[in-house]
Amino acid sequence: MKKEPEIPNIDYLGDFKKELSDIDKLEQTPALIRNMAIGALEKAIETTGVTPGVRQGIENVKKGLENIEDGSIKKNYGIIYSQMCILAVSSLEATLKKYFENALNGFNNINQENKELEGIRITLAELVTNDLSYRSGFGSLVLEKAKLNFQDLQAIKRNFKNYLSKEIGLDSEAEKHICFYLELRHVLVHKGGVIDKKFVDATASFGANIKNYQEDNRAVVDSDDWIAIKKSFSALVQNLTQYNPKS
Repeated sequence: MKKEPEIPNIDYLGDFKKELSDIDKLEQTPALIRNMAIGALEKAIETTGVTPGVRQGIENVKKGLENIEDGSIKKNYGIIYSQMCILAVSSLEATLKKYFENALNGFNNINQENKELEGIRITLAELVTNDLSYRSGFGSLVLEKAKLNFQDLQAIKRNFKNYLSKEIGLDSEAEKHICFYLELRHVLVHKGGVIDKKFVDATASFGANIKNYQEDNRAVVDSDDWIAIKKSFSALVQNLTQYNPKS
């Protein structure tokens, strides 16, 4: 009978969703600024000594702000959604690394048939530093030595399968969205939002080019993308951090 993995009792999904909730606050910023401005104008209108003409001008500005719907504000803040995508990818990467490291610290979880383990070398100095034991730090050793990538869906699947015998059990639509937004992060950070060949090739492997971007197109990130990011990324964290017995 397989033993349950020796992994610290951490609510990875709950912690990840809290981080997404913090990122969510960026989406609320435009509306918050508008409401603060309206509040300031209301106080100005009530101020004694304001002439009727000035009061009318302030009221007109206030009405103009009130007539701006949240949806129309959001359409003009693509840069905010781009930053939210970048932050979400960073949070996802950190969460997966944390789980991966903790899982590897339980030697019962390690796929000892993984040939990549044979390529990891440590020095005598490193052994001395760790008191001749990596019992509680094997996961961090692997992350440091193997230089594993957690910002690419193919790499994520390979890492968990090779080192922990874990398979990702998501439907194809979820995988497409994960692949798309992970690759989109690279474009946003390194290419100024302009689609490159790497993006087109990487998304093709999963049929994940959900917006049919071509080279030199400019990526546009909106509220619908943010909803898809939260849903698909959370599904990945939930799937990978749940116990999945080795086959």
